[in-house]
Amino acid sequence: MAISSIDNINVTGTEMRLHTAKPEEGGKKPAVIVIQEIFGVVPHIEDVALRFAAAGYFAVAPEMFHRGGPGIMIPYAETERAFGERGKLSNDDIVADLQATVDYLKGQPDVDAGNIGIVGFCFGGFVSYYSTIKVPDIKAAVVFYGGGILPKPGSPANAPRVLDLTVMDVGAPIIGFWGGQDAGIPPENVAAIDSAMRASGNDYESHLYQDAGHGFFCNDRSSYNEAAASDSWSRSVEFFNKHLK
Repeated sequence: MAISSIDNINVTGTEMRLHTAKPEEGGKKPAVIVIQEIFGVVPHIEDVALRFAAAGYFAVAPEMFHRGGPGIMIPYAETERAFGERGKLSNDDIVADLQATVDYLKGQPDVDAGNIGIVGFCFGGFVSYYSTIKVPDIKAAVVFYGGGILPKPGSPANAPRVLDLTVMDVGAPIIGFWGGQDAGIPPENVAAIDSAMRASGNDYESHLYQDAGHGFFCNDRSSYNEAAASDSWSRSVEFFNKHLK
């Protein structure tokens, strides 16, 4: 069982809500930051936090869209609106939100402040990757089909290649999960990410599920793939157990 709550913290003059979940038993626990898709901290993301709490972690899901107001949740069908909200966030905003969340965790008596990890999905997968470069307190990162690490197919030739600019600065172990049927992050992009990460000597592990598409982990979406979701969940918990416990 887990204890859940909502806390508010200040980030550069605005309030950001944190959805927290922690084990009922006392004592310091390692922490996991759970980063949303572009649809907000929807019930599925809250459930992921609860699942990590059941696995022995102090989990927290920050509302990254807080600059537009509290509790923003966008239906999965409204992708244009969701991308609009994501487009309002600069990379500096993302870092500010992450650092504020880390500072909150470090102030909690139930948190082992030296062992903080992060997991994210799609937009959140990018945030998870980016955190290993910009937030030194992050000790392990799980990336689910992180969008924006490399440009998606059809992007302009001058689209930013975040991977190329940052791969040498990764400062924590990363495990990545990808869908072989993901049109936005095709296997050739995954192969390029894998190659760059390994060539840079990073502690990196990658898993491509050939029959899965984008969003395969979310059981509330039509793209849900039970086999891929189950395997990636087990590997995520094992990864955090290895690096945070």
